Amino acid sequence: MIRSPMALALRAMNRLFTPEKPLTFFGHEAMIKLADLMVRSGSKRPLIVTDSFLLQNGMLDTLLAFLKQEGCDVSIFEDIVPNPTFAVVEAGISAIRTGQCDSVFAVGGGSAIDAAKVIAAASTNKKSLQRLAGILKVRETPLPLYVVATTSGTGSEVTTAAVISDTTTHKKNFFVDPKYLPIAAAFDTDLLTSLPGPMTAGTGMDALTHALESFTSLARTPATERDAATAVRLIVEFLPIAYRDPENARAREMVALGSFLAGYAFTRTSLGYVHAISHQISAHYNTPHGLANAVLLPRVLRFNEKACRDRFATLERMLTQDSSPGDAAQQASAFIHRIDALADSVGIPARLEDVQQSDFAAIAKDALAEARSSYAVPKKMRKSDVATILDSVVTGNRSVHFG
Repeated sequence: MIRSPMALALRAMNRLFTPEKPLTFFGHEAMIKLADLMVRSGSKRPLIVTDSFLLQNGMLDTLLAFLKQEGCDVSIFEDIVPNPTFAVVEAGISAIRTGQCDSVFAVGGGSAIDAAKVIAAASTNKKSLQRLAGILKVRETPLPLYVVATTSGTGSEVTTAAVISDTTTHKKNFFVDPKYLPIAAAFDTDLLTSLPGPMTAGTGMDALTHALESFTSLARTPATERDAATAVRLIVEFLPIAYRDPENARAREMVALGSFLAGYAFTRTSLGYVHAISHQISAHYNTPHGLANAVLLPRVLRFNEKACRDRFATLERMLTQDSSPGDAAQQASAFIHRIDALADSVGIPARLEDVQQSDFAAIAKDALAEARSSYAVPKKMRKSDVATILDSVVTGNRSVHFG
């Protein structure tokens, strides 16, 4: 029986606003196929939202050549940075107005896609970003949004949310509305195979975190369970291959598909304590989001082990293809050790050097507030639990024990 107020609220949201999976292109030249769709839909003055690395390294050359051939008047906004701020989004809105743009085409990871979502919405809604932040604050339809995900982890291409940091405090602000869902998305293997190893690992573990937090959420449904479980299977199997063999297009596609399914699952169930804590770590130390999640995930799995024993055991049986009931406690423990081994295989460190004990209290306070207001978690944490996790992150001990 669902007793959590947040779980009940998320269930109600799902009934009222069930997001559809956007049209998606996979494989070779998927970016051009997406751009072709945008042009055929009537867009002629797109704003390209990306980062300077992708632009300067020629990774958008084929896209720009195609759009020029189609007679488009293209504006480019290349100021995307990790953990984008209000100032970055406001600069993007200014670029929309200067170019009189009629659509937004994002190419990049979660930072680019999240910024593009809010840029597209803020350009048609006469609200400050502070007033646009929150749940169901978008009144007018945003500019048409198309996204090319160059990483396989954030799930932003299929979610109804974006996260933007306050320029001064760096506190994370959530923008949640079905209108943030892109019209269509692309996973282009020509771009995915160029993703460096550490980013492949961090974003892949981020996607796994999405899947696991959705699978254990008290707001889960049969549909989200199916998508989340499939995402776990794909990521556990193919992320190490993509990490070891970056040019393996099939592995890249399978990890991208896992990220897509995990993103769709968590946009309906929300997340959990891994994200609640990692958001604060990123705010304090500007730690890459995927890396923070990857380091925290084994600790939070151990915190949830007793409450989620049957959930973890189900996943372990799925991965071993063992249909016998077995000992659920042993299977759950084996699953957590499997995640430890996966993290090791893709070079995830056991500790984060920047985390300072003097910040534990502030991180714990904000993490618990975020989880209380947004997540249908299977087990409630206390400040002391967050402090235990943070201490283990400092010492590098994944096998943390809770009282």
